[in-house]
Amino acid sequence: MTSDTGSDPPRSDLARSMVTVAVMMATTVVILDMTIASIALPHMQGSLGANQDQIGWVMTTYFVCQAISTACTGWLAGRLGRKRTFLMALAGFMGFSVLSGSATSLPEILVWRACQGAMSAPVIPISQALMLDNYPPERHGSALAIWGTGVMFAPVMGPVVGGFVTENYGWQWIFFIGIPFALAGLALGLLFMRETLAKQERPFDLFGFVALACALAALQLLLDRGEIKGWFASTEIVIEAAVVVLGFYIFAVHSLTTDNPFISRGILSDRNLALGLLFMFLLGVCVLALNVILPMFLQVLRGLPVMTAGFVMAPRGLGTFASLLLAGWMVRHIDGRLVTALGFACVAVSSYYLSTFSADVDLYDVSWAAFVNGLGIGFIWVPLTVISFETLPARHRTEASTLTSLARNYGSGVGVSIVVVILSRTRAVSHGEISSRVDPYAEGAHAPYLPDAWDLSSPSGLAALDAEIFRQAQAIGFANDFHAIAIAALATIPLIALLRTAGPPNRRRKARA
Repeated sequence: MTSDTGSDPPRSDLARSMVTVAVMMATTVVILDMTIASIALPHMQGSLGANQDQIGWVMTTYFVCQAISTACTGWLAGRLGRKRTFLMALAGFMGFSVLSGSATSLPEILVWRACQGAMSAPVIPISQALMLDNYPPERHGSALAIWGTGVMFAPVMGPVVGGFVTENYGWQWIFFIGIPFALAGLALGLLFMRETLAKQERPFDLFGFVALACALAALQLLLDRGEIKGWFASTEIVIEAAVVVLGFYIFAVHSLTTDNPFISRGILSDRNLALGLLFMFLLGVCVLALNVILPMFLQVLRGLPVMTAGFVMAPRGLGTFASLLLAGWMVRHIDGRLVTALGFACVAVSSYYLSTFSADVDLYDVSWAAFVNGLGIGFIWVPLTVISFETLPARHRTEASTLTSLARNYGSGVGVSIVVVILSRTRAVSHGEISSRVDPYAEGAHAPYLPDAWDLSSPSGLAALDAEIFRQAQAIGFANDFHAIAIAALATIPLIALLRTAGPPNRRRKARA
């Protein structure tokens, strides 16, 4: 049994490598499942006889149960141990993946997806804590860079994998494809992981958990269904917003006044972690929202098939992979705040470049912008995570990893909601503005260079012209989305100065010498 800090490294380099492989496989499979399932929703809809709103619950139930389960991950790991919690969650995830792929009705898949989401929640935060335990502090940057290839690379490649599997083998296989890798991760974990039992005697704060779980579940529902329901014009959304505010208020007051808070007070009193949570949220808003908006740009506006859109976006994954490896080296020699600023600058530049594209943009230009955007992901994530955990005691790592996962996930949800609202509202306004300027009596309305299909004297010609106006209005909406992301990324850069760090590990060792 290891010490109660959970910071003892494995006994050998082989064990360390095997633990890394186990953690990487588990993390990649769980995160890939989130993204590839969304690609298969149209196929599920036809197979299960559901309408669009009903099939959307396949993702909503998953994320709601994942959010609730994530909230109690820190307590579970402290009571059961990180290894036990990790392996139990991974085994449960595999089992419910098989059941999800075997579902033959909508109610059945909703139940199994809810259970799958609940079991997936502990895997990612505990994986991060295990990687930090697995390496000494001076190698945390490299360790997180390796782990980050799963966290940040999997969502980017999800559309490619999901599109290929769904089109060639059917939607059921998106749940089966990761089973061998998860099984390998489970076996390696059983053989090589060391238990990190924290000897937690703190009782479970049921009242605090219920308040937080209700707030998180309501927030997830609000973000997922807000645009469908018309936001605050809907009674459902108003009720969910009220539950969010009331739940977080009760949780905060209870946590400050009880002797046994659900989240340890010592965690949020750490300056770097508290600021790290803010930046993880901003990472989700500014960067991870592109996981949704860029495929929409390629498939909806440019009309590309899923596979083609995935290949056009593939350079983003290559950029992420390259920057994760580079950032692992850079944080050992350069102030992590500078690397983080470089990452947000890459996001800002690439997003601004995307905002200049027309509806007929060359796909090479999209791939280049995606590559630069991918570079920004690694340059932000690795140093930000290292700084966030730099001064935090090892015993708090699982709870802190849980909070960073929540901040990143909900930042992504907020970012997606914002870009979808900007897109839909800008598209509507632009369509009306452009349409109002179409005058059949104008001198240029019958110019010879206009397509014959735009015959303003026939219903088919008017329909064709309206379709083109709608396409151009969409292009304006996407441009505004990318422009907003660029502004948000630029505005984040000055805030990085708020972070405090002892400097690169190599420089600290030289100073001590």
